[in-house]
Amino acid sequence: MGIGGGFSSFEDGQTVLGEVLSGVESLIHGAFERIGGDQLLELGQGLELLGRKVQAAQIRLVDEVDQQGLATARSCTSTAALLRQALLISAGDAGARVRAARATRPQAVPSGGEAPPVLPLLGAAVDAGAVGAEHVRCAIATMRALPDALDAATRWEAEQTLVGYAVDLDPDQFRKAAAHLVEVINPGGKLNPDSAVKVEFHVGTRSAATGLTLITGHLDDLGAAILRKAIDGLAAPKPELDGVKDERPAAMRRAQALVEVMNFALNHRGVPSQQGGEVPHVTVTLNWDLLQHRVGTATLDDGTTLTPGATRQLLCDAKIIPAVLGGHSDVLDLGRSARTFNRAIRRAVALRDKGCVWPGCDRPPSWCESHHVTWWERDLGDTSYGNGVLLCRYHHSEIHRGEWEIVFAPDGVPELIPPTWIDKYQRPRRNTIHHLAPGTAA
Repeated sequence: MGIGGGFSSFEDGQTVLGEVLSGVESLIHGAFERIGGDQLLELGQGLELLGRKVQAAQIRLVDEVDQQGLATARSCTSTAALLRQALLISAGDAGARVRAARATRPQAVPSGGEAPPVLPLLGAAVDAGAVGAEHVRCAIATMRALPDALDAATRWEAEQTLVGYAVDLDPDQFRKAAAHLVEVINPGGKLNPDSAVKVEFHVGTRSAATGLTLITGHLDDLGAAILRKAIDGLAAPKPELDGVKDERPAAMRRAQALVEVMNFALNHRGVPSQQGGEVPHVTVTLNWDLLQHRVGTATLDDGTTLTPGATRQLLCDAKIIPAVLGGHSDVLDLGRSARTFNRAIRRAVALRDKGCVWPGCDRPPSWCESHHVTWWERDLGDTSYGNGVLLCRYHHSEIHRGEWEIVFAPDGVPELIPPTWIDKYQRPRRNTIHHLAPGTAA
């Protein structure tokens, strides 16, 4: 009996487990100090795959424990409670394993036979060792957050998109991508149809001990987008002065920015900040013909989808800026005559990229800087739409380290080429978070 052939009895299972443990023991006491550079990282990737394969086996075991009803037989209130006692794991971990088993494995039905897995694509990724425990927990929670009325085809595409993200992104990046997916897969406003009438704002009582007043509330998508646009520029860290960094936490900067905006609005009826060289405004991408007939939707530049009603409400009191990429009225190529991107080029690049192009980054255009793909100062790259991309400040500094490379795919979308120590095949990666739309899959 070989390890790759599985096992068919408890004794065989114990034998396989013993062989695996023996191999792991050899790994624990291996001469890691004799391995260096990319080989050490490649070995680490192999160990991560091993851990994920063990996770897949654990889920298989939990599924069988659950379906055999062992918890009831041992006077435990639930399968999770039984696992917590038998394996000495936390309640959260035990519950996550049960949810993973029930979502990714076929389930017995009272009438006999089995029902297919709720999330078969995720189950296949688990068995392949392509995703970790944190990815699995987030993916299951995300699929549960989708509206019950969502059609089967869109739900399938949502799972496909999530699994694609999970394979390429770390858990923190994946959580952001998953949250964005829930936000945009909302056909007809089914997920939050009454959000506009549920907005609220509360000003609490001043604390004599701290001198502070608690502010709480909820905004709908349009209100939140307007608020972010108003304060983003002022909430950015102040430029360094004599090498001294702005040490204020982000939450403090946002609070102070909000007060500054309101104070200026009371005195001048305007907003003084600029973002990426432009006065703050909400950019809306829409189909003009559909809007004239009062149907269709519009999309904010951070990917948020507006209903036709919200779009018309916004346009009732807005200055419309027609965005025609490559139009005769906008100069989208400055060649070598200028180092910085002008307003027209930046707007065109922002409409294409919709945010930082780094895979997994959710920073919107207002948080991004313009970057020359072919470097202006080193490789004599020109200042043009075809040579510009958006990168947040952190990833802008990362690209200048020279390990990652930006290229344009045949469809004109910027893609990142990772260094060999991340992917020895250097397969291109693109950030699809900003381009998600209802009914689409990455």
